[in-house]
This record gives sequence, C-alpha cells and structure tokens, in this order.
Amino acid sequence: MLPKEDQVKCMNGLIDAALECRVANTKPKDFDEWILRNCGEGVADIFMRPYNYKVWAVPTTKMQCQWLGERVAAPNLKLVTENVVLNKVAGNWGPNATFRFPARDGTGGIWIAVANTLPQDKIRLGEKGSVEKVDAQGKVVTLKDGTTVKYNKLVSTMNVDQLVERMGNQELVSLSKGLFYSTTHVIGVGLRGARPERIGDKCWLYFPEDNCPFYRATIFSNYSPYNQPEDSKKLPTLYLANGSKAESTEAKEGPYWSIMLEVSESSMKPVDQEKILEQCIQGLINTDMIKPEDEIVSTYHRRFDHGYPTPSLEREGVLKDLLPKLQDLDIYSRGRFGSWRYEVGNQDHSFMLGVEAADNIVNGAVELTLNYPDFVNTRRNEERRLAQSYNFASNANGTALPSHSK
Repeated sequence: MLPKEDQVKCMNGLIDAALECRVANTKPKDFDEWILRNCGEGVADIFMRPYNYKVWAVPTTKMQCQWLGERVAAPNLKLVTENVVLNKVAGNWGPNATFRFPARDGTGGIWIAVANTLPQDKIRLGEKGSVEKVDAQGKVVTLKDGTTVKYNKLVSTMNVDQLVERMGNQELVSLSKGLFYSTTHVIGVGLRGARPERIGDKCWLYFPEDNCPFYRATIFSNYSPYNQPEDSKKLPTLYLANGSKAESTEAKEGPYWSIMLEVSESSMKPVDQEKILEQCIQGLINTDMIKPEDEIVSTYHRRFDHGYPTPSLEREGVLKDLLPKLQDLDIYSRGRFGSWRYEVGNQDHSFMLGVEAADNIVNGAVELTLNYPDFVNTRRNEERRLAQSYNFASNANGTALPSHSK
C-alpha cells in the first residue's frame, strides 16, 4: 500500500484528470499528456512516468499514444475511490489478468510444435540460414551459406531496419533511421529454498522505483512446476545473494524457485553489461524479493539488441511510407520488428501477421492485425486454429496431427 500522503496525491490527481477530461476537445499530443489526462499528476509522478521510462528507455514525452488501445488499462475513478477508502487491493485488472501458458517448454514449445508441421527440408534455421542480401529487383535472397532463394512475393520477419540494409536501398535505409527501438536484457536467477510467502502466487511484479534496474520481475517457477528443478535434484551454491561465498560448495537438494528480470537499454538509458547481473541481484535484495543470505544456484543473462519497437512520435510517419514502398517491391515486412508496431507485437500477433500476409498474397484477404490493431485487441479472435488447418496432415515424424475436436 502507498503511504497515505501518496494516496491523497494520487486521488487528487485522478479527480482533477476526470474533471479536465470532460471539457477536453483535443486528443493528447503524446504519451505523457495521455497519462496526465487519464491518471493525473500523482499517479504520473509516482508510477507511470518512472515505470514507463524503465520499460521504454525513453521519456514519455517522446512517445505517441495511438498505440495504447487495450495495452494500458485506464483507471476507474469510482473503483479506485472504493479501494482506497476500504483499503482494498484491486485484482484481476488489465488485458493480461487471465492468460494461458504451457506447462512444459515455455512459449518456445509452442513455436517448435508449429515449426514441426512444416516440410523439414524447406527449413533453414540458425547461422547458415541468416540473410546476407536481398535483391529486390531480381527477387533473389542470398543466405550466409551461399544458398540463393528465388521468390515472387517475400514475407520478411527480419527487423525492417536490417532488411532495408540487406537490400542496399539507401532511400529506405534513410527512412528507417526514423524508427527507434530499445534493447532488452533478460536476467535469470535460480535460488535454493521455498518461495517466500510475501511473493505468494504472483506471476509478475512491476518496479517503478530507482533502487533496482529491472522494470519487471516474473516468478517463472509459479507458471509451472516444470520450470524449476525437482526438489531432489542436487545443485551446488554459486554464491549468496550478497556476493559472499557459501559455507560449502557441495551439491545439495532443493527446493528451488526462480525469477526472471527485464532491463531496458537505449542511447538515452545506457546499461553496464558487465555489472547488470550483480546490480539486478542487489535490486532483488533492495526490493525485498530475496534476502542477502539466499543461496543462488544458477544465473542467466542474455541481451536482445532489438527488444521493444518504440511507438515514438515519428513512428507512424515512417511506417506509412516505408511499409507500402516495400510492398510495392513485393516484400511484406511483418512481425514484431518487421512491421514495428508494438501494439500488435506479441507472439500471437506476430504469428497472425504472417498468416494474414500469406492470405493477402494468395487471395487478397484484408490484413486485420496489421491495419486494425484496436479491432483485433478487443476480441478473442478464435475463428482460426492451427489444428483445424492440419486435420488430415502429418507432422515431420509421420504421426497424425491432432484435430481441433480432440
């Protein structure tokens, strides 16, 4: 719970914002103005501005707000007032209040299963399949291993800024320079011991504070018991959370639990890659997620250069010019960084961007996800299932795929 003084500041801001919205006759000019109109100064200063800077690695004044739609839940003033007066914690709010997640293999398991429905001799994954050159005039793609692939229509899920560089089209390269993105560091920490009661069954937590570098912590072991080693598994302690050596390096049993952290980076928000793991562990201590004496049995750090496609003020002007020019060359640039629209950049969106691009090429169907993000984000979109399309097919191993009815 916030201190009473902060609660009053937030409530005053929410009331002022609600009154001002009644007479406002213009749209917010940027994300910061959207925050003020919907949440007021209190929530803006205490949470929205610092949190969103940690997520996007750019100030909210440099972001547009057309992308929001269902992505950011606007506050209900009556409900907020009721919760403050009754000292209640709001639950089950926002578009992600309920979600599905695989019991095993994480979300990667979904796409491995999808890939297994494709002809395996047509797949080139990994370094050998990376694209070196795209000859848009000759309609030929050259891969790193020297393989050339001819095409009539090309669906590209590459980062569009890197795609136009491979094309060598200086006009499009210059145009793509108007797009902005942030880098994401994913940090994993595996711990020995029972999950703390203070964390409970939470899936993830947000951190606007400046006492930790991460903006979100995901309790990955809460998603499935298979996301952590069995209690009987013996693992050595690497070190204690405070950095000191463990009393013994001998492997011993669990239980175990795990945390995944996300940290953003950009030219406006640099990150020390050598120290970020250590800083995150200290941040976990600072936020009371873990204790200094907790035993760390595993760590993970991976840097994703293209992490978030930023909905900058310039984005729409660039995309409305860049994507049609590519399509005039029979190149459909789609996906999280292919079409560069964060609001339709989740895994499910990215999959459907590819499906709908293929539909458009084959039969001229409308690409709903690309062109009408608000529409697809306000409905369940259950009309099409992968299993329905492959009822009578077989996978790469020759076994029948399940039908939708099973």
